[in-house]
Amino acid sequence: MKLTWFKILTIITSIGVVVSNAQFQAEAAQVLFTPELLLTEEYSDNVYLTHENEEDDFITSAGLSLTAQVVGRTAGVELNYTPTYNAFADNSDLNYWRHAARLRAWNDFSRNTRFEFINDYLESEDPLDETADFTPDDPLQGPSIDPDYNRRGRGRYRINAAEASLTHQFGAKDRIYGTFQYSFLEDVDTFAGQPVDDYTNLRPAFGLDYWFSQNWGTEIEGFYSNRDYEEKNDRQEYTGYFRLLYSIQRNLSAFAEYRHTFLDYDEETDDDYHIYFPTVGIRYQFQETAHVLLGAGYFIQDVDNQEDNEEGWGVNAEIYKRWAFRSSYIDVAGSGGYDIDDTGTADLGFALIYLGRLGVGYNFTSRFSAEANAAYIYKNYPNREPERTDNIIDAGAGIRYQALTWMFLGLNYRYRDFQSDIITQEYTENRVIFSITMRPATAYRWN
Repeated sequence: MKLTWFKILTIITSIGVVVSNAQFQAEAAQVLFTPELLLTEEYSDNVYLTHENEEDDFITSAGLSLTAQVVGRTAGVELNYTPTYNAFADNSDLNYWRHAARLRAWNDFSRNTRFEFINDYLESEDPLDETADFTPDDPLQGPSIDPDYNRRGRGRYRINAAEASLTHQFGAKDRIYGTFQYSFLEDVDTFAGQPVDDYTNLRPAFGLDYWFSQNWGTEIEGFYSNRDYEEKNDRQEYTGYFRLLYSIQRNLSAFAEYRHTFLDYDEETDDDYHIYFPTVGIRYQFQETAHVLLGAGYFIQDVDNQEDNEEGWGVNAEIYKRWAFRSSYIDVAGSGGYDIDDTGTADLGFALIYLGRLGVGYNFTSRFSAEANAAYIYKNYPNREPERTDNIIDAGAGIRYQALTWMFLGLNYRYRDFQSDIITQEYTENRVIFSITMRPATAYRWN
């Protein structure tokens, strides 16, 4: 998929907004450059992610990570590009170049108003590849491009995810925000039995948090999504929710919420449908970026031209919390609800999704640390024929040692298990990765 005029305009506009802020506060701006040399040796016992006849291999990778930054007092631009060559020991025909890039720009127009633009690009042949997590200390954030558990084989693909956001805080708990997302998927190589369709997606969104009294508040959010497929039926999605909150105590609130989705297909070959989902529950706010929201309700999927609707009890849940200690941390995250599961190679439609994740880390010394994490994902697709349920486990552990001021050694293990009612989709993979990272102790600085 070609780089569209929209993407070019968005990038230029975002940079222009930042640079125009008093000429980037030229007197205080810093120009930083950090090069890194990356060397890894990886073993996978299922390189194609197949249900049976698994094939293992060793993969040797060498690459560079180049990061340039221009940072002022209230604005900045950051660009990272990481090309990597990957060589297979037993399957040299699978050798490939991996390309990952990130552009980030931000501008604090005032103490309460912030603009941010992030664009992540990934070109790879690893079916479970993902972009780097640039915010490892924030449990609310993660990779912009997550692994696609439904992808199989070793074909080349390209993914781009861009988001521009503007947020204004006008009270202690009051804010208004808007975002605009642009993404695309392009599969360069396709295989028999792997249904993939390229697409582009535009997604503007708007949100408002407003407390009109000490005890009563509202949260409103909605988005419009326009998904343009290469061959499949194009569609638009309209999703929004209204949440009414009552403050019981300082950090504890009760809420009633109504969420609605309308999926509108361009062609009549697919039936349009509405999803109605009212819920009630409680929310406990630990801090600004940590809370527990637990609710329950009843959903109805009303499909055009069908008499039998999908309906039942459902959970509305959000959990984010990090406990940071002197030498360690514990992360807990989880969510529950419905979604339109269409972000990867498989467009599986309406889904009930529940996710739980636990992460722990410990610094034994200033040079030696260890981490472990585990995630469980449950997905039920009531519209599939036959009805389909997937259970996914993604777990791993690793150690990291700073051998020199400019050299880091890492050893990581990753386990993925995909279980499904569609038995041919199931797979299990184990990966072990040894890595060497070399970079200067401090970034090269100008001005």
